[in-house]
Amino acid sequence: MSTPLNRKSLAQYIAESLYLSQLQEASRVFGLGKDTALYKSCTDDYLELLKDQEVLRTKYSSSEVAPEGSSVTGTISAVIHFAAANIREQHRLLADADKVAKKFRVSEKRLWHIKVKAFADSDQWSNLRLLADSKTKSPIGYKPFARAAIKGKQNVNEVLKYIDRVTVPEEKYDLFCEASLWKNALEEAAKLRDARRILNVKTLCNSAELQMLADQMLARMA
Repeated sequence: MSTPLNRKSLAQYIAESLYLSQLQEASRVFGLGKDTALYKSCTDDYLELLKDQEVLRTKYSSSEVAPEGSSVTGTISAVIHFAAANIREQHRLLADADKVAKKFRVSEKRLWHIKVKAFADSDQWSNLRLLADSKTKSPIGYKPFARAAIKGKQNVNEVLKYIDRVTVPEEKYDLFCEASLWKNALEEAAKLRDARRILNVKTLCNSAELQMLADQMLARMA
C-alpha cells in the first residue's frame, strides 16, 4: 500500500534529518583532502539520490515510487514498476526514470537491461515492444528481450518477434530450445550443420515427426 509522506512519524523525520546531516558533514570532511575526493563525489551523489527520491515520493504521493534505501538501479526499476499501476501518469513516470538515469550517468546498455527486466517483471509488454523498436539497433541486442518474453510466458509470435532479430545463430538455437520451439531449433541446428545440436533436439522434443527428421539430417551428415 502506498504511504504518503505526511504520514511519517516525527521520530522518522528526526532520524532522517540526522542521517542527512551526517552525510553532509562527511562530504565536507572528504572535501578537505585530495586523497578523499572520490569519497566526496560518491557521498554527494548519494545525497543527490536521496533528494531526488524524496522529490519523487512527494510528486506521486507514494513511497513505492522510490523506496527508501534503494540504489540508482533500484530507483529506476521502482519508478518503472510504479508506472505499470499508474497508466494516467505512465508517460511522466517513464520520463522521470530516464531523468534519474541521465543524472547519475547510467550507461545506455545498463539502462536498457534495467528497463527490459522492469517491463517484463511488471507485465508491461507493450512498453517492452516500444523499447525494442525505439532504435534501429538495440544496444544490448535482442536476446534479453527474447528471454524476458519466454520467461514471461508470452505467446509464440511475441517470442519469435525477438528471436528473429537475434543475429548470432548459436544464440538463436539456444533461445528456440529455451522456448521449446523444437522445429525452429532443429532448423537452426541444420543451418549450423551441428550434429550435436540436432541430436539434442531429437532427445528433448516429444515429436516422432521431428525425431524422424532429425535422424534424416544426421544420416545426410554422416
